[in-house]
Amino acid sequence: MAGEFKRSWNLTKLTLEVIRQDKELIAFPILAGVFSLLFILAMIFPMLLSFVGQDRMPLFFGMTSFVLIFIIYLGLAFIATFFNVCVVYTAKKRFEGGNATFSETIKFAFTKIHLIFYWSIVSAVVGLILRIINNIAERMGGIGELIIRIVNSLLGAAWSMITIFVVPGMVYHGYGPIDAIKNSAKSFKKTWGENLIRMFGFGVMEMIFFVLGVIIGIMLLFTSAVFGPIAIIMSVLLVVVYFVAVGVFFALANNIYSTALYVYAEKGKIPKGFTDEVMGKAFVKHEKR
Repeated sequence: MAGEFKRSWNLTKLTLEVIRQDKELIAFPILAGVFSLLFILAMIFPMLLSFVGQDRMPLFFGMTSFVLIFIIYLGLAFIATFFNVCVVYTAKKRFEGGNATFSETIKFAFTKIHLIFYWSIVSAVVGLILRIINNIAERMGGIGELIIRIVNSLLGAAWSMITIFVVPGMVYHGYGPIDAIKNSAKSFKKTWGENLIRMFGFGVMEMIFFVLGVIIGIMLLFTSAVFGPIAIIMSVLLVVVYFVAVGVFFALANNIYSTALYVYAEKGKIPKGFTDEVMGKAFVKHEKR
């Protein structure tokens, strides 16, 4: 177990090296966050309108709510997938010894726009189904609600796991949603152990950085309170920037790591920048079975 966590830490450092070489990678999750925020703000007005006449037309209100939720899920999935394609493509070029420019990567993502849209529809449908199941759980209450929520959480986790390689499949092979899911599930089966280690390992490290941010933030707030409101505002901004930076790094690290594992699972080749010592052990436990 200690060896597997050590490999996860080594892979984290290797992903950081990829980010250092391709600094434009940092822009993609930031842009995804900005566009997602703008999209949500754009949806607030029609959502508020849906509350008008709620008492007079409860059925219409319910249907409108689900339509709006689906549109929100669709839009957010499209934005996230588009920029994830950018990250995977940039990593792909780096692994192959190339160096994708920002404009080249954006152009490539637009060539996959139809696949991104199809996948976004699938993601939105699944998200809506999980939301409906949660609504059913709320109406049941008691032990029934608890059981359904647990089952729903397990379904959501399983869906996230088996679709983890969908975007790499889209980038490397141009797979549509169905083929991408099949291919992702197949690749995940080969790498499930390493993926679970990655999820837990990255989660622990992200939590450590989060706790450090909270501690530093509290110290800054207490210190800046002596110097007045401007100092407090500056401290808050610094803390926000810190948490954004942590979120951006771990989002990139996960995507780069997934792409590296996908390459190794699909082609049996070690991505450039990674090592045989690190990647070569990822499948040892599966080969022995």
